[in-house]
Amino acid sequence: MKKIIFLIIASLLVIGLVLPGCGEGEGEAYVPWRTLKTPGKLTIGVTGAMGYDQGLHALWGGQLAATDIGSFAVGNQTLTVQIQSIETNEVLNPGGAGGTAAVTAALGSCDFMVGGFRTEGLLVYREPIMSANMTYINCGAATEILQNAVLTNYPRYKWFFKGTPPNEYLLSEAQGACVNMLVVMARFGTGNMTYLPKIALLAEDAEWTRTSRDNAQAKFNALGTGVRSTPWLVSPTADSTALGTILNDIASYDPDIVYVIFSGPVGVTFGNIVGDYMPGVLSAGINVEAQRQEFPSVAKYANGMVFLDTFALGLNSTAQTAQFISDFQAAHAGKWPIYTAVTYDAVGTLVEALQSEGYVEGSTVKYDPLDIVAYMETNVRTGVAATTGLYPKWDGVTTGTYRTWYKNFTDVPALNQDQVLALYPWLTQAKFADKPAELGGVVSNWTYDSDDWAMPPHTSHDLVFGMKNATLPWAVALGSQWQWDGSGLSKVCVYPKPYYPGLPTNMGTWLAIHGALNATTLYTLQYIGMWSQYGYFGWQYPGTGTANISAWAAFLMGKWV
Repeated sequence: MKKIIFLIIASLLVIGLVLPGCGEGEGEAYVPWRTLKTPGKLTIGVTGAMGYDQGLHALWGGQLAATDIGSFAVGNQTLTVQIQSIETNEVLNPGGAGGTAAVTAALGSCDFMVGGFRTEGLLVYREPIMSANMTYINCGAATEILQNAVLTNYPRYKWFFKGTPPNEYLLSEAQGACVNMLVVMARFGTGNMTYLPKIALLAEDAEWTRTSRDNAQAKFNALGTGVRSTPWLVSPTADSTALGTILNDIASYDPDIVYVIFSGPVGVTFGNIVGDYMPGVLSAGINVEAQRQEFPSVAKYANGMVFLDTFALGLNSTAQTAQFISDFQAAHAGKWPIYTAVTYDAVGTLVEALQSEGYVEGSTVKYDPLDIVAYMETNVRTGVAATTGLYPKWDGVTTGTYRTWYKNFTDVPALNQDQVLALYPWLTQAKFADKPAELGGVVSNWTYDSDDWAMPPHTSHDLVFGMKNATLPWAVALGSQWQWDGSGLSKVCVYPKPYYPGLPTNMGTWLAIHGALNATTLYTLQYIGMWSQYGYFGWQYPGTGTANISAWAAFLMGKWV
């Protein structure tokens, strides 16, 4: 069929007919078929700051995928994957002309691209990629506005997809639940069952942190915690002098927890000096640098830090995770992958898309770029981090209101009921409480409400968050902690995990019993983020450890004396 379509289009072009573009702002004229830039090779460019682990791990993840895939067939042609490094310098100069120039130069040799890290950089250098009608999988920048462009200008941005991590709205769900876990543990550990922490919120002064810090600020306020009305902000590349000035100010606030949102090198600086200003304080939140194997060697106060993560030794998110980590370590002197290495999954997805949608004319492999997009929008694959499903397109009709703690997004596109149940089929069994029993609350079956599925956060071409069914997760941010094992610091996954005594440890058991729980219990679990429309977050992966808060509990009790 594709061969016939190609011949018809070719004939039209020969007789001089002009084919219109696919929509306003599309970019260059759409070409209905492409050939590989290098015959016999699928060339995938990896964009990133290659002088930093965030970029290097993206490159290494892609290279490992190419090695593991080896050769593959499209029709009667055998192909291999070629990975091309594209230096965008987006840590030191996000949004600079250098990133755009490097990407533009690589368009002539790459068939697809993956990678990315800083939102400010990717917002700029993705433009020539979109103009070229080239599929790109974002494997680093969380900011929802990147994917939201698919909704607001689908003709131009339909080529743009997300591979990792969940967007900042959904990351804030995981952040909040992980901190709640620590607070509950502190209550049991200290015997103070009404304890609420005093929290200092410290974030990078960067676009990607804006929603996360606003959500965190408002949620902590709503829970009754002591949190300053505005967060502290710091440069992603701040040195110890600049950061020290801020930490000194935070110390005067006397917090129990410093809740951080870092992706850049300031995360190392923080880990190396925070204890000089606030001995015993607990650090939690996002610190990408803390994911690295080398972190304890450069961060004096790594011990006890809790942070969102993607990979942890001994924990298998999917059946492929352990082998991926082992192979990554073998290729890179024992280093552990950080989250940007999920380019491994992105490369695999693109290979599968070409295998499915590519065709052969003579001995030439060809593909229609729109067929690649259609494949990406309708197919799901299990990768090394999680089962990553890409949200379906908006149906053009359904709308809703997304209510955050601080802002409403009204009459925005939303997933319809059929789309929701295709992603979360267990919702047909789910029960929720509208309020605590003592306030007249009742337990009811789940019912569809478009407001619960508005975009944001459920944006087309972004990641699906939470649970797919009783045994298989969508993309869920892990919570890890650096712990002393007697001879050194090891990184242990501590979230998701049940942290109230007696709760089940898997989704199946939870679904079997939760309908029998009273409204107060269900509402409490909903309130702290352990049970939501995305699933039950008291389950755990095999290999999940237990958070060690002994030092922090002693710190708290010392403050109370």
